Amino acid sequence: MKRKEIQNLTLSTVFAAIILVMTFVPQVGYITIGTMALTLIHIPVLIGAFLLPKKYTVMLGFIFGIGSLIRAATTPTGVLDPAFVNPLVSVLPRMVFALAASYIFDLFKWFNIKVKHSEIYIFGFVTLITVFAMYYASDVIIGETGWNQNIVLPIVLLIISAFITTYYALIAKKDKSQIVIPSTFLISTVFHTVVVLSALVIFERTFIEQYIPSSELLGFIYTVAVSNGLIEAILAVLIGTPIALALTKLQDNK
Repeated sequence: MKRKEIQNLTLSTVFAAIILVMTFVPQVGYITIGTMALTLIHIPVLIGAFLLPKKYTVMLGFIFGIGSLIRAATTPTGVLDPAFVNPLVSVLPRMVFALAASYIFDLFKWFNIKVKHSEIYIFGFVTLITVFAMYYASDVIIGETGWNQNIVLPIVLLIISAFITTYYALIAKKDKSQIVIPSTFLISTVFHTVVVLSALVIFERTFIEQYIPSSELLGFIYTVAVSNGLIEAILAVLIGTPIALALTKLQDNK
């Protein structure tokens, strides 16, 4: 038991260091494309949700939030960044997200065990989310960069095909429990976007209304959730799933 606790603490420290590096190194944890900003720092937190007890996962969420707060206070890059100096916007939602990710993982595991042909239902749901995400992603990329849609759209179709093929490969394996990992990444990332936006509107509404009229707040939340949230979800699945599977296999072999 003591050895397991030391392993958890060591792994948590490694993930915490990765989170801080991703926070403060430009274009690593926060990727900016035109006016669109994509967050990837939540990926180490999600991997932690698979490998670590909930208390350590929440700690990673706390570090994620503290890093976001410090970055907003010292090197703001967007008009809404000053709102993240408020810990109720930067720290609390990230801790809630980390805890929720652990429970979403548990829920998918339960669903996978209890429901017959659960992998088919999960596959259909994830495919639907993927198609919507890539559709809105291509629309945002074309609008923000001015790239030729005749080049962007075929690339998007190739990504969708590769993503769905990989998902199917997970289903085709004897160990169908592996589909739980990318599914959790997808849903948890969307949840992260929604909970942060909700905290932003609840705790910093006055600040936001300096830039976005109150009548347009709902539209703002929907737009960001659909564009940024779904794109981040796809990136989290593509980047995080292989890492989580490899670390899980390594941990099981010990």
